Amino acid sequence: MADPTFERLAALQRAMRLIADAVERLPQECRDLAGNALLNVAAEAVVEDVGCTQASRIFSRLGDLLGEGRQPPIGEALPLSGFDA
Repeated sequence: MADPTFERLAALQRAMRLIADAVERLPQECRDLAGNALLNVAAEAVVEDVGCTQASRIFSRLGDLLGEGRQPPIGEALPLSGFDA
């Protein structure tokens, strides 16, 4: 039986690569705003998935990691909650 954590991480990494590829295909004038747009989409999706309380913890953890200078390269993920790798 496949490890569900491994499968989730693999799916997450694939989604990140697909999104990064899609951003590269955006018109230049949109590419400059892609980060902000993706952050808004991500925040809405996370809130829908786990609710506002857990989403605030996840984004707080992200803020802590970025404050430490840690940034995930494309294709990898930072651990933000007990639900991800």
